[in-house]
Amino acid sequence: MTLDLTQLLAMYGVWLVAAFIALESIGFPLPAEATLMAAAFFAARTHTIDLWTLVTAGICAAIAGEVTGFWLGRKFGDQLITEYGPRVGLTKERIKIGQWLFRQYGGPFVFSARFLPFLRNMAAALAGASRMPQQRFYFASGTAAVCWVTGYGVAAYSLGEAFAEVAASTAVSLGVVTTVAIVGLPTLIARYEKRLLAKADCGLPGQSD
Repeated sequence: MTLDLTQLLAMYGVWLVAAFIALESIGFPLPAEATLMAAAFFAARTHTIDLWTLVTAGICAAIAGEVTGFWLGRKFGDQLITEYGPRVGLTKERIKIGQWLFRQYGGPFVFSARFLPFLRNMAAALAGASRMPQQRFYFASGTAAVCWVTGYGVAAYSLGEAFAEVAASTAVSLGVVTTVAIVGLPTLIARYEKRLLAKADCGLPGQSD
């Protein structure tokens, strides 16, 4: 019998979330964001997982994954992203967008990438390959990890409590508002992906097709 996500969370909880976050931060295409939110929501409904233990583990896992990705990028350079990126969902176009955004914005890009699915997978390796000063990278990625894990974890936990405590119609409204807020920014980036690619083609000499 196949275990669903809820059963896995009940059995492995914090460890599962931490593993997904760490691996996604390195570059693997795993649903870390969904797993974190499901675990926090589950914690509010069942109280079998402590929220702040979950948040602390998630932050540590995100930082560990980012540092690992950074040093992999530092050691193997752009070849790591170019050769293996497409195997984990990082298309040639998205890699080009990530490279352009990194060169344009540096530290702010590393911070913002934590909140954007397809950029989150490449940000650490890209920073390492681009020889970003490690202290700047640690600060940007560390603060992003704290904000991302805490923000999404607390939001999902609050939503879980709302479903348990308020009328069904109000709970559904809260769910809709939360979902829009959470997916809105990635959706906006996806919508303007072609425009970003056009800018990247102009901003990265010798890389346009």
